Amino acid sequence: MSKKDDFSSLNISKETTARLQEQYPTIMALATTPPEEVVRRCEISSTSAARAVNQARKLIGMAEPITAAELFERKLAKPRITTSSQQLDEILGGGITVGAITEFSGAFATGKTQLAFQLCINVQQPQEMGGLDGKALFIDTENTFAPSRVAEMSYSFTDDPKAFLQNIYVSRAYNADHQIQIVEKADKIIQKNNVRLVIVDSMASHFRAEFPGKDNLPRRQQMLMAHAETLQRLTESYELAVYTTNQILSNPDSIFTGTSSLEPALGFAWGHRPTHRILLRKSRGTTRIARIFDSPELAEREAVFHITPQGIRDGPPLDY
Repeated sequence: MSKKDDFSSLNISKETTARLQEQYPTIMALATTPPEEVVRRCEISSTSAARAVNQARKLIGMAEPITAAELFERKLAKPRITTSSQQLDEILGGGITVGAITEFSGAFATGKTQLAFQLCINVQQPQEMGGLDGKALFIDTENTFAPSRVAEMSYSFTDDPKAFLQNIYVSRAYNADHQIQIVEKADKIIQKNNVRLVIVDSMASHFRAEFPGKDNLPRRQQMLMAHAETLQRLTESYELAVYTTNQILSNPDSIFTGTSSLEPALGFAWGHRPTHRILLRKSRGTTRIARIFDSPELAEREAVFHITPQGIRDGPPLDY
């Protein structure tokens, strides 16, 4: 065990250390958590929580800035999960990125969940095949997880689909509070089982149903922002990727602005949280079109792919 993973390196009591390790398997996980959350989850004093978090941050070097060149090299080195479509991978900078939240939004049957299934398979592949040699945690908010469909896709890689299904952990989230709780308690299953991909399908379902109208908007925004912070913490603490799906809404202002009439749901509170946002739309037959909607790193481009019985596959390239 390296010093950066050793809780005994923290100058805190044994009792506090035991409570911290029960909730946070690594020093990195502790360092990226706000002290207020540590107080709530570990039932320790605010003074002890602040001391532990600050020492953890110092231990792993979070207190010191790095150069932009170093940051550039780190981002280049981050692995990605292939989507099984070369065109889609290309506009995504190589695939679904570790250390980031990637959101795919679209109407019904545009391929959001199908892509989630494909990623659950692909993350299990070795890195040279576009995977991470890891497992997936699928948080299902709409009862859409279909083991039979995942098994059908996996036949492209194996004659025994159970080998892939055993590496996908499925948590059914029955309401917004339960969804948040699953993510907050995900540290242990991630650490113990080498989970490298967390999927939330879909992010909007419970929040839109349970917090309708303007009166509920402030509470919904607060919960969403805290939920997003926890997801981002998981990406950085465990070097994994987060893939979320989202519903879309019609934008009434588009009549006057001339912009697209469709936009992702959940408004500004959630909109600023995903690192990359992609819009999906249907074309003819099995064809789907993906467009980069918002990203600090990726240019606005489109890619064509198909949803086939074997899974996500390439389509004819777009003519620019």
